[in-house]
Amino acid sequence: MHVHIDIDYIRICKQMQTQSKLDIVDEKYQRTLIYGIICLITGEMYVGSTHGTLKRRIERHIRRRNCSAIQILDRGNYKAYEIQRWPCNTLREVMTLEGDWQRAYKASFPDHFVNKKIEGAFAHESPEALQVYKKQYDEEHKEEIQKYHKQYNSQPWTCEWCNKTMTKGARAKHKKTWCKSKPSDYHIIQ
Repeated sequence: MHVHIDIDYIRICKQMQTQSKLDIVDEKYQRTLIYGIICLITGEMYVGSTHGTLKRRIERHIRRRNCSAIQILDRGNYKAYEIQRWPCNTLREVMTLEGDWQRAYKASFPDHFVNKKIEGAFAHESPEALQVYKKQYDEEHKEEIQKYHKQYNSQPWTCEWCNKTMTKGARAKHKKTWCKSKPSDYHIIQ
């Protein structure tokens, strides 16, 4: 029995990019600020990090609207405050520090903590956190991913059974329905 596994190349590439970005030393991380936002109406809390000013980070939350802090900010009655300033070297260090504070707040205030994603929680630590991270990554890099898919799927590919050349985007359908030379016990696993 011949089995062809169609690998999701974009996921592998993104994981490789993410892993390498996490460990790049950058001077901007020396200005790491862990901050909190508390809703003065409900008591809900959010913990985040920035290497810029807290005012700019709040403005970015409001402008981008893709974060769990927005439910606090939309009410308009909140206080943003500094939790800790700490010089870090890499994004991984920033995420670990931020995640430590998020876990502490979540443990202390479980009914009021609104962060959906705990930073520094990597795949081996929390599959749910990885799933939320992937979804957020996909939203933030939508155009890059579409460009990658378009470029990848337009590359030429030759069928190993009938030697017909087509684009990589057409290969799954070709193998599943069009190719007359494929083995009779061939199945695509997706």
